[in-house]
Amino acid sequence: MDIHEALVLLFLAFTAYSLLSRKIEASVVSGPMLFTALGYGFYLADASLTSPLDNSVVEFLATATLAIILFRDAANIHISSVMAERATALLSARLLCIGIPLTILAGTAAGMALFPALGFFGALVLAIVLTPTDAALAQPVFGDDGLPEIEREALDVESGLNDGLCLPLLLITLALAAETGTGDGMAGHAKFFLKQVLFGPLAGLAVGYAGAAAAGFSFTHALSNPAGRTPIMVGLAGLAYLGAELVGGNGFLAAFAAGLAFGWRLPAETVHKASNFAMTEGSILTNLTFLLFGAAMLPQALEAPVISSLVYAALSLTVIRMAPVFIAMLGSRSGTRTRLFVGWFGPRGLASVLYLLLVVDQSGFVVADQITNIAVFTILLSVILHGATAPFAKTTFFPARS
Repeated sequence: MDIHEALVLLFLAFTAYSLLSRKIEASVVSGPMLFTALGYGFYLADASLTSPLDNSVVEFLATATLAIILFRDAANIHISSVMAERATALLSARLLCIGIPLTILAGTAAGMALFPALGFFGALVLAIVLTPTDAALAQPVFGDDGLPEIEREALDVESGLNDGLCLPLLLITLALAAETGTGDGMAGHAKFFLKQVLFGPLAGLAVGYAGAAAAGFSFTHALSNPAGRTPIMVGLAGLAYLGAELVGGNGFLAAFAAGLAFGWRLPAETVHKASNFAMTEGSILTNLTFLLFGAAMLPQALEAPVISSLVYAALSLTVIRMAPVFIAMLGSRSGTRTRLFVGWFGPRGLASVLYLLLVVDQSGFVVADQITNIAVFTILLSVILHGATAPFAKTTFFPARS
């Protein structure tokens, strides 16, 4: 197979997905699932097709995709209702402040038990890589108004913020593991973390608010036509991410904060119209990222021992995620079915792929390949299981609403 034949198949896949997207989303098959399989098929057909791909290509795609999706999802959160609905804000805080630390602790313990060779830092890195959740893998859930609004909004907020909160933790852990920190000890690491979580949102809020003000002025005075307005979310997401990185903040937190400010400042109808292009762009980039995941990352993992990795993957998607969520929701009015729903829909996707590339690029980290293989299996299992179960969330967890 030459490059032209591969490109024909790729464009055919996008065309078919576009024509059948409604049927696909209602089935046990998802876009990421199909494109991961297509990527792996390219590798099997001709490994030389994927050999020119390096980590920088996948990293760029994953970063751009994640920033756009975070901005778009945040812009469509009804921030006024979230602020007015105390239960949503409290549940989001529980998932972030209690759920994340407990998930990392549980993942580290499981990693040390199943893979003693990883050591403490290796198990901790693995746990952090697989802690962030990905709303893109469960879109039928987030778009289903028949599911509980409080829990859906809280899951959306969690998936938007946990990427940015976990990234500085990962970078600090990698520095400690390689003993190549800033030289300031824990004080230096604490300063780095605070800069990430403070400067990122501040930069994002500034970009989002200024962008919304400029958009409102432009739309009101007819300075742009409707077609020209659609890419604005993509542009602002990029500005927020890069602006935060320039001042030492976290770009993903910035993209999410910018989306919140943009959605709060503009009328809901305007935000919805602007979201259409970002949604299309995000879908294309997501599927391309998973195609490269299947072509460049999955083959290496399949050559490693499978059983122990699959055991960890199964634990990561169930006990390691669901038990902390259950504990975090203790004392709330949520029933058991609701807690299981929130716990299950924590898919691993784009952020975990991006984090893996940072781990691989860390020189001197001897267990990077083993961590990559385990995490790839977890992401693959999540793509399959969360993609297959998302259309049936209502009938499974809330049959009375069906």
